[in-house]
Parts: sequence; structure tokens; C-alpha cells
Amino acid sequence: MTFGLGVILTVFFVGIVLLGIEVFVAGFGLFGVLGIGAVVASLIMAGATIGQLWLSIGLATAIVAGLGFWAYRRLQSNRSLMYKGLILTDSTSTDKGYLSHDDRKRLLGKVGVTLTPLRPAGTAEIDGERIDVVTEGSYLDSQTKIQVYKVDSGRVVVRNFIEPKEDVTE
Repeated sequence: MTFGLGVILTVFFVGIVLLGIEVFVAGFGLFGVLGIGAVVASLIMAGATIGQLWLSIGLATAIVAGLGFWAYRRLQSNRSLMYKGLILTDSTSTDKGYLSHDDRKRLLGKVGVTLTPLRPAGTAEIDGERIDVVTEGSYLDSQTKIQVYKVDSGRVVVRNFIEPKEDVTE
């Protein structure tokens, strides 16, 4: 059975488009499988004999390798608009003012009250602000007086507040 050049090229380019879609639709795999199937089918359709089939495969491999090398070199240069659109070149450091969390060091030593039971995480009110807090593993009931004793990377660790004893020396 022979196929026209138009049909063969159409099936081949549909396969290439499906492979291109697979690059941008992450994780599914269906477009990739269909794309590879279409490319292989077009190569089989193009070969009337085994020699022509291997010639088609060789040409397709050479074209894809050439285009891949060209795209790699193009993306590697910093002058490319495509490179700048795909690759993050700016850094988000603390020195530039970027923070992944609120700096809650100001809460260190403050006393508050739990709004929810802490098992070991929950919500507390400290200085009139609702804050997500965690204990070191102990459970505390709601409306328990607590004190912040550690702040680490946005994580506020609290303990049960113990009233200081007054010195009654006379």
C-alpha cells in the first residue's frame, strides 16, 4: 500500500505537534505516546522498502538532532528573548527584601492565650494578633496562658506560661 507524500508529511507533523504539546503538558504522557506513534507511522508509510525506511529514519534523526542542537544553542545565549522568558535569571534573596515568611522574632518572650486546643499545633492570640503556634509536643487546652519561647523560620513555638513566684523574704 502506498501513501501520498502529503499524507505522510501530515502524519509526521501531527506527531511532531503532539510531541511539542507533551513538552508543555507535564505528567500526562498520552500526547507523547501518540506523537511517537504518529512519527513512527509516518516513517513506516514513507518506506516502500527497508532501505527507504532506514533512509527516512536517518533523515528524520538528522533533522531532529539539527533542530535540537540549534534550539539548545539558541536558548543558551543570554541575548535570546526565549531564554529570558523561560529561565529565571533574578534571585530572590533576603538581602533584597524577599521573605518566605513574616519575621516573628518580636514575639519572643510574649505572653498570650490559646484560642484553640494545641495538639500540638493550633491558634493563639498574642498581642491582639491571631497567630498559628506549635508546642514541643505537649497538648494544651484552649484559653490556656502561654509564652513564646522560640521563633524559627516563621514557626512560633510556645510553652505553658508559669507565673513567676514572688519572693516573700522579709
